[in-house]
Amino acid sequence: MEMTQPKDNLRVIKTARNIEQINEAVENGFTPIIKPVIPSPEIRSKFAIIREKATGKVELISDYRSKGYQIIPTDEYAYETLIPFTQYYPYHFESPFAAYLIPKDIQVGEIVWLEDVIEDIVGSRWNQGDTYRLKSSEAVWNGNELAISFQLPMNQSSFVG
Repeated sequence: MEMTQPKDNLRVIKTARNIEQINEAVENGFTPIIKPVIPSPEIRSKFAIIREKATGKVELISDYRSKGYQIIPTDEYAYETLIPFTQYYPYHFESPFAAYLIPKDIQVGEIVWLEDVIEDIVGSRWNQGDTYRLKSSEAVWNGNELAISFQLPMNQSSFVG
């Protein structure tokens, strides 16, 4: 199961998602480790748009089992498909970069909690094809970088439904 809360009272490492936040952290004594924000092609969600024939109401669906979704719509169904299931990248970030804010007193080998992971790592999978990014994780400071402690598939969540 994907962890969303730090365990064992680990130090929390914050992430700055814009220049202003990064510069404010520098003024407060933090060292930014700046990384590009690169969407992973592995991370995706799906949607379809259907319309109820009787009322004209349009619905957004994301589950193949949703009412009214038919791969081949015909007159016998109460819904028609306007946009069939389509994959897309479901996240939006303010800037094309972000920074982990490293405190001055961090020790080599220290295990910390990344509150907001910058890298696009698949944290969970749904059997219907959706994959979601890892939001937070433990990491180890090696003196230059934070090594994320998340391991696939052992730490990855999978759900069926």
